[in-house]
Amino acid sequence: MSATSATRARSDPGVLEVEEVTVTFRSHGGSLVAVDSVSLSLPAGGTLGLVGESGSGKTTLARCLTGLIASDRGRILFDGVELPRRRSRAEHRAVQIVFQDPYSSLNPRLRMRSVLTELLTVHGLARGAAAEGRCRELMALVGLPASALDGQPLAFSGGQRQRLAIARALAVEPRVLIVDEPTSALDVSVQATILALFEDLRARVGISVLMISHNLAAVRHLCDRVAVMYLGRIVEIGSRAEVFSDARHPYTQALLAAAPRIRRDVAVDLTRLGEPPSPTDRPSGCPFHPRCPRAEEIFSVKLPPLAPARGTGGLAACHFRDERRVPEQLP
Repeated sequence: MSATSATRARSDPGVLEVEEVTVTFRSHGGSLVAVDSVSLSLPAGGTLGLVGESGSGKTTLARCLTGLIASDRGRILFDGVELPRRRSRAEHRAVQIVFQDPYSSLNPRLRMRSVLTELLTVHGLARGAAAEGRCRELMALVGLPASALDGQPLAFSGGQRQRLAIARALAVEPRVLIVDEPTSALDVSVQATILALFEDLRARVGISVLMISHNLAAVRHLCDRVAVMYLGRIVEIGSRAEVFSDARHPYTQALLAAAPRIRRDVAVDLTRLGEPPSPTDRPSGCPFHPRCPRAEEIFSVKLPPLAPARGTGGLAACHFRDERRVPEQLP
């Protein structure tokens, strides 16, 4: 971690902190760095949105944070204490994930009562009548009737399955909930109810939420802070207002300009910037320079640090981080 980001992390500690985490996958064809020196902080009761194109490393980072895969280097801290590579049952409970596809992540043969009761029993949280009562509480918490406990995943709609997946994650009483594309397979009306559910959970149980999404409107609605990931690295991070109103990295600017909007004439096609580089053949220097409309020769040599941008409280990994750009200048 750079001196600047390290100082920032110490002055703004979070319930979940990530310091210089790197995840590499190796095969006969070579190495793929999926997550590259990522540092983040999620405050207690806060919401952080993680955005970027497919293949940028968002889900890999999420799986690393939950202990499903191990990092090559770096540290993950929970309440200031480093989480070991082999976590205890309590440490696994503390950070839970809701996967992108709720149907494939739920056992199609089990009724929801069995799913939840097994979790409560294995973790020593409740048994018998107490477990039944807790199952009913979880259904109420996610806005479903108690009768949903008698159903199997196939019997529910996409939005209901998402709620069931959230209930399963909440059953073990986590402090941090990671949600991976929670609205991607839902229609607009159902998306709104799921986002409202997260807001309600945050208010009622004080849970911290890390939301991975391509849906910038959903991120803007729910998240206090936003981090932008590109080719395994965080290229910009700041408050919701800083990122959406005064983005300093050209990749963030292109993502915002490409978001669907009523005025179609101002939308931008990201393919105009060219295809993303292969993670197995990463560019030297700034990873965005092959697609950057303002790239100079030095950018292929010099990697810009993630550092404070002048005139804003956010951080950006760009040689032009101190320059503001008006919408008409976006690529």
